[in-house]
Amino acid sequence: MMRRVVTAVFLLSLVLLSIRFLPPSLFLLVIDLILGLGVFELFRLLARYGVEAYWFTYPLTLLLPWVWTYSPEWVLNYLVVSGLICMGYSVFQTREMKKGFLSMSGNLMAIFYLGVPLSIAGSFQSSLVLRLHLLMVLSVVCAGDIFAYGVGKKWGKHKVASRVSPHKSLEGYVAGLLFSVLAAMVFGHFFIPAWSTAYLLLILIGAFLGLVSMVGDLFESMLKRGADIKDSSNLLPGHGGVLDRIDSLLFALPAYYTLLVLIK
Repeated sequence: MMRRVVTAVFLLSLVLLSIRFLPPSLFLLVIDLILGLGVFELFRLLARYGVEAYWFTYPLTLLLPWVWTYSPEWVLNYLVVSGLICMGYSVFQTREMKKGFLSMSGNLMAIFYLGVPLSIAGSFQSSLVLRLHLLMVLSVVCAGDIFAYGVGKKWGKHKVASRVSPHKSLEGYVAGLLFSVLAAMVFGHFFIPAWSTAYLLLILIGAFLGLVSMVGDLFESMLKRGADIKDSSNLLPGHGGVLDRIDSLLFALPAYYTLLVLIK
């Protein structure tokens, strides 16, 4: 437990300092470091499903945050071309026909499942206004994760989705959802002037992000369950791997990005 707390405090401090003080180009390098580790862990996991990693998926994924931040008008074209490259390459690479679709899907998944959310994080950090929204997402997701874990571990009795993640409980999810809403209300009131008194909106945002984060956590648990592994790696003491630490954010960031577009 203590290792988990120490690791969490260290990582959170590092993330907050990076968001606050690093220039966009250096922050994108940090994003690429996280992306590289995440893609490595994902392919290690997907290999158990028979997925073959394509050599170009790493550079395509690592380049996406730079395109998203500095040439956002090219993002759609970049994603379309990336998809065509993966699909086209699978035709000539696969020796076993049944593995062709699996490998192509796995490589596309790396680009979209990891590349898109972390590219959104990188682009948010480059703007002073959007930086607050990035911190908003982090606050809501972290609050939900911490209290879902703590309450579930101490008082959790009613299991939820036990086939996917046997340790998740209804009590933990309810606590996580409530504290996600509370975090959204507190952060929005004090740090996002346009939403300082929009309490209903903040409640809805907190509940929405809380629910999406739970699905993100269960999605990664499903991948690990199918691959018959407990953690994506043992890189982070007490937490497992990079994927284990950012699984909720991988769903929350695109959801929040879409929400901002709809609100505007």
